Amino acid sequence: MKTKTILPVIAAVLLCACGEGVVKIEPSLYEPKIAVEGFLYPGQPVSDIYITRNFPVDADLTSLNPLLPEAQVSLTDIESGNSFPLSFNPLDLSFHYSGNDLTIQATYSYRLDVQATIEGKEISAHATTTVPQTGLDILGINHEILRYRQKDVAENIIDFLIDFERSPGTTDYIAAVTALEADTSNFIYDNPFEEVDAEDVLDDLANWRFDSEWIQDTPATAGQSTFQLFWFDFWFYSDYQIVLFAADKNYADFLRTYDDVFEDDGNLHAPVFNIEGDGIGIFGSAVTDTVFVRVTQ
Repeated sequence: MKTKTILPVIAAVLLCACGEGVVKIEPSLYEPKIAVEGFLYPGQPVSDIYITRNFPVDADLTSLNPLLPEAQVSLTDIESGNSFPLSFNPLDLSFHYSGNDLTIQATYSYRLDVQATIEGKEISAHATTTVPQTGLDILGINHEILRYRQKDVAENIIDFLIDFERSPGTTDYIAAVTALEADTSNFIYDNPFEEVDAEDVLDDLANWRFDSEWIQDTPATAGQSTFQLFWFDFWFYSDYQIVLFAADKNYADFLRTYDDVFEDDGNLHAPVFNIEGDGIGIFGSAVTDTVFVRVTQ
């Protein structure tokens, strides 16, 4: 998360499950969908807007292309009514705005419109995000450097604690933790959470390098809160970048629901996407602040 956390939207499909928790695939229920993954940040360029498509559950994904480079994508500033066309960037496989006459602003609302042709069918989707208010500010962190799972004088393990000023109107916050040096040579093999070897680390290096935590239901007013990070977010002896996000409603709704799609009777339901038309995924916004820490041996 500059942040790019690739969300599992490409794999989102229409499923039907029975009460015993056994998933039954109904091919007739499959419908082409535009999969959206994009975020806006005040004062930052509009970039990394990923537009892809879904596939049936039984499709051979190794031979299929999820990208929609020919899609028509635009971003509209609701306040002014001005619309800005986004273009496909083949270098990072996402859409961006290349002009210099668009500035994302806090508290403003923006609408993303996408039109695409999938399997000969013309479909469209749109979503609107309102950028959170400014005010998020990391006030400090209890330790800039800690030994891995360092203990205090009472033998209690010390966690990193981030004190921050809240963004008014925001109740959900995410901390994205990124190891700036990530390699098999500095991985923390002597940890109490996972038993892995160098080959395991190399096979899934990105998954070990990036981690995140989030908190919800903080007061919606200005004021101070504390974000606690845990040692299972740190897998390398390394410097770390920690980006704190104050999330908009779309971002918060998705976070609260994307990992909880099974009902008590075994049936499935979709996460909250807040995308209208033939779309799935997430189009949201956030304000951010950043702090750096170090984990040593």
